Amino acid sequence: MWKLFEDTISEGRKVNESKLRDRTYRILKTLAEERSFSSAKKIIPGLTDREIWKAISVAASMLTALPKVEEHRNLRVYIDGSAVPNPGPSGIGVVIYEGKKKKIKEVNKSIGSGSNNVAEYKALIQGLKESKKLLAQSVTIFSDSELLVNQMKGRFRINEEKLKRLSQQAKTLENKFEEVNYRLIGRNENKAADQLANLAIRRFI
Repeated sequence: MWKLFEDTISEGRKVNESKLRDRTYRILKTLAEERSFSSAKKIIPGLTDREIWKAISVAASMLTALPKVEEHRNLRVYIDGSAVPNPGPSGIGVVIYEGKKKKIKEVNKSIGSGSNNVAEYKALIQGLKESKKLLAQSVTIFSDSELLVNQMKGRFRINEEKLKRLSQQAKTLENKFEEVNYRLIGRNENKAADQLANLAIRRFI
């Protein structure tokens, strides 16, 4: 792949692969920072349009050579956030399924000290982020938090300023999917996410 460049170095000089990699990296990094061919030419001596396009071509070839990431049409995401005591050390748990039984990912993370409601929202945000990484098209969020589910559905007003900010962050993430639905479930139906959240709290303590 790197041999694509051997005929592009100024004055026809041949360079070894290590130098070629370094120069290609510098070209791409400069382009990303400057966002301008003319600016990149001022920074990198001897840089030509042809060499720039070759660098972009190599970068594109490397990306297409990466293994294909499996897309997931519909995901079921179980979330839970907990604080013990409330407020106190907090943790979140997320369990993601494709279909009803195929578990494809789980996350547990301690999030410092805070309230139970804040933890619930942070679990939601984490669940949406993880779903996006999995290239989900639509997501159904399962939560045992009546407050969160009804606030995200617009049924309950959000009065607390911090929850407003977290809700807006979640709404922004929602826009990355074709559809996001919320379902309120009982605590006994959310045991896996609850256990992960509590595991994260124990690590924090």
